[in-house]
Amino acid sequence: METRVWEEDRNQQAVQYKSIAALYNVYVLWRQMFVIARMKEKARKRRVLLNSGSRDGFSLTGDTLVRGPVMFTREVIARESSSTTTMSSASNTNQGAHDSVLGALCNVPCLIAVAFICLPGYLLRAYVCAKDQITMENFIKALKFFSVATPIFCVAVYCSCVCKRSSDGLSSQELTQRYQTELKSMWQSHLLLKEQVHEIEGLKMETDRLRDQIAGINKGVLRSVKEILEEHNIPGEKKEEVLEMINLAIKKMYEDHVQMADWAQKTLGATIDKDRTSKSYEPESMRDCWFRSWLFSSAKPPDTVLEPDVYPGNCWAFQGSEGQVVIKLPEKIHPTAVTIQHISKAISPSGSSTSALKDFGVSGLGDETDEETLLGTFMYDIDKETIQTFQLKSQHSKPFLYIKFKVQSNWGNLEFTCIYRLRVHGTMAKDEDSG
Repeated sequence: METRVWEEDRNQQAVQYKSIAALYNVYVLWRQMFVIARMKEKARKRRVLLNSGSRDGFSLTGDTLVRGPVMFTREVIARESSSTTTMSSASNTNQGAHDSVLGALCNVPCLIAVAFICLPGYLLRAYVCAKDQITMENFIKALKFFSVATPIFCVAVYCSCVCKRSSDGLSSQELTQRYQTELKSMWQSHLLLKEQVHEIEGLKMETDRLRDQIAGINKGVLRSVKEILEEHNIPGEKKEEVLEMINLAIKKMYEDHVQMADWAQKTLGATIDKDRTSKSYEPESMRDCWFRSWLFSSAKPPDTVLEPDVYPGNCWAFQGSEGQVVIKLPEKIHPTAVTIQHISKAISPSGSSTSALKDFGVSGLGDETDEETLLGTFMYDIDKETIQTFQLKSQHSKPFLYIKFKVQSNWGNLEFTCIYRLRVHGTMAKDEDSG
């Protein structure tokens, strides 16, 4: 058994050696052809030199050829240096060099072609030498391997081609469907936007018409009052006073009667300090659905109290009857008053204002780390006007950047308290006061 293994190893080594010898023979053949090409090139150069020498009147004798190539070259060089036709010989030499380069370039493809022609013969010879060393056992092993690997390879190639073709078709279908959906949605959005533009234009025309009617009514009222005053022979001075009073009354109907700057407007840069503001109220229907409260919230944010739009439902609500909101003003101011606004009972969906705040306090803070300074405690009365202004303590000369509204009670709603709008009035602090 050991002898058989030793013989197989020796045979394998012999095959390897023969393969290497075949490759070496190819290399030797290529080298010999290259040497032959160089010898031909040298012979051609000698013929060129002989021709140039005969053209210059230089005769070569037998002694010259016997003395060898070195003496021959020296004589040619001496003859060329003493000749008066130096330029012509130089041009001939350059032409010969150019021809040699072209010849070498032409010989390279020939050498490569010869090498490729001879290579199959050497490979066939190596195969014939190694053919006898292939045993039936190795052939069976190779056949088993190829019988297993070939179907797997074919199945893999087929599956990859099918998957690629199906994926390409599916992606193109999805892409077409997506483009169609996007085009439809864009077209619907375009139509909707067009309708909204027409509606806005119609509303604008209607608003202009109503404004003109109101202006005509105001002028008619003033004209009627003026005629009545003239009929009753009212003196001119009193007549002008009455007309001015009526004009002011008409203006007040369309203007906010709080004629003070509001520093708690969102458009001016006022914001809510959410870390020190109570959490917004969530209805029970939303609290029961945890995924809804996690994904989105139906509650209005606290900065709703900084917006001028006041209508039913557009308010910030917090749970219970006690809570607070801290407003960061755009600048430090000396606060003089605050204004609270709630909707009236007439337009309330429930017909009441129990969710309105009742007792509350107002405090000022210079910055986030300052202690609170109480500026006053007040009560909002739902039986009075919807917009109520409260004057703050005037003895505090320190400017404040934060204003805190702390609600202590409401008008009977046990679930939540609503605040529609808060305003802060005052004068801007000077540079020395801010410092």
